[in-house]
Amino acid sequence: MSKDIALDEHLLIQKYFSDIGSAFLAERNVEITVGDDASVISSSRNTQQINSLDTSIEGVHFLSSMSSADIAYRSCVIALSDLAACGARPKWYSIAITLPQVEHSWLNSFSIGLQKFSDEYRIPLIGGDTTKGKLSITVQVMGEVDSNKAILRSTAKEDQLIFVSGVIGNAYLGLKELSDNLGTDSYSKAYLEPKAHIDLGLKLSDIASACIDISDGLLQDLNLICQSSNVGAEIYLEKIPTSISEKSLELINSGDDYELCFTVDEDKYDELMNISKTLNIPITLIGKTSFSKDLILYDADNQRVELNSGYSHF
Repeated sequence: MSKDIALDEHLLIQKYFSDIGSAFLAERNVEITVGDDASVISSSRNTQQINSLDTSIEGVHFLSSMSSADIAYRSCVIALSDLAACGARPKWYSIAITLPQVEHSWLNSFSIGLQKFSDEYRIPLIGGDTTKGKLSITVQVMGEVDSNKAILRSTAKEDQLIFVSGVIGNAYLGLKELSDNLGTDSYSKAYLEPKAHIDLGLKLSDIASACIDISDGLLQDLNLICQSSNVGAEIYLEKIPTSISEKSLELINSGDDYELCFTVDEDKYDELMNISKTLNIPITLIGKTSFSKDLILYDADNQRVELNSGYSHF
């Protein structure tokens, strides 16, 4: 680990990060964790490991006005959401933090956010790194699925139903509230505290043919399924679940929702509705896959809507 931060790094790690999620080490097969040169994890038979990495940068992926607890929680959840889309069980996570300077009150609040995340998803922090520079948070998450049970983007078929979980666009509305200092917090929690739908992903592993989490925009992310699976999609704007009646492209395609979008055979509809009821998660039919290879959005008058792109990383 680097020595760029004035405070001795080992003391910093010991003070703020050593016990995050430690209650879950045994159930996640972690033998050696934070404090050594590397972690040691026991492998399970007949399983596959699912790995994902996500970086959040101040001013790009989170607001500078956010509390460090919210930054920690949000950065971890949006990384974990990729595991939900694969139908994986969370195993552990590690985190690399780049800090402009050491502020103990900031770090203490940050560790509270990490603990909240670990407790909610029963996942231990097992290692990481600290460096000096512009504030950024990189989170690596590891999950596990039974062999050949991972849900992929590339396995959707023609003439399947397309669903989304939850409500689309609340994070966009929440970010607008926070950015514009509107003095309301009707939607801000959707942006500050997104949820990784791990339980839903686990249920979908037996019935969904393809899945993706909505990070960059519903249409943009669904199009990744279409491209990977070599299928098209027909989506109906009026069916997309939103909190406000004006279903603009900006609302549904700005990203940060971290809901799941997935494809399912028609004969699985009733089973899927039972899952929705059991988990108390709204699941909405928004369209169907097609042979056309194009993603087409129809408005309330069944007219084709000209599409724009969602969030771009560059």
